[in-house]
Order: sequence, then structure tokens, then C-alpha cells
Amino acid sequence: MFGSSVLVLTALWHLLATWHFAFTPARTLGRATRERPISPIATELFRFLGAMNFAFVVLPLLALTLGGEARFLAFVTLAVANASQAVIDVRVKRMGLAQGPMFFQIFVGDIVFTAANAAACMALVLERHV
Repeated sequence: MFGSSVLVLTALWHLLATWHFAFTPARTLGRATRERPISPIATELFRFLGAMNFAFVVLPLLALTLGGEARFLAFVTLAVANASQAVIDVRVKRMGLAQGPMFFQIFVGDIVFTAANAAACMALVLERHV
């Protein structure tokens, strides 16, 4: 049950990211940075990030239906994806490129979903070895 919940919530988290980055990138940039005017290059890079996030919507949903090894692979992949994004979040913040509550929410979400997927992965491993 825990693992299934993590997969569903992770899919929802990345669905939100897909929406913000792919469909409303200029607004998202405006809420998370001081950059004015909003760069068309940055907007298109956010669209790319949105497309990448869509894969992280599909992955946990497929893992839900396939179970077993697919769940393990999904948990590992999603933990790594969110952890790597959290590292970039820290870098961007240190460089002074990000600001505001929306960026903080993104950072916290990346940490939460790193931890949740790592915990679900560990629970699956322990379940198999008990």
C-alpha cells in the first residue's frame, strides 16, 4: 500500500511539474525568478523540462500496473530524478537565480519525493529479503 501511494503521489507531483513547465513556462519563470523580461530561451528550456517530467508521470503509473521489478526500477529512477533536481535547486538558489515561495515548494517537493521513493525502494527490498 505504501509503495502504491508513493507511485501515485509521485505521478501527481510530476504531472504538476509538467503543467507548470510545459504549459505555463513564462508564468512559472515569473513566479520563481527575478528575470524580466522573461527569456524566450528560458521559456523553451522550461518546456523541455515539462516534457521530461511527463515521462516521470508515465513511469510510476506503468509500475503500478506491472508491479514487481518495474516498481523497484521506478522507485530507483524517481528517487535519482528528484535527488538530482534537488541538487540543481540548491545550485540555482546559491547563484541567486531563484526566489519566492513557488521555488521553495519545488525544492521541498524534490526532497520529499526523493525520500519517499527511496523509502519505498528500501521497503520493497526489505520485504523481499525477510
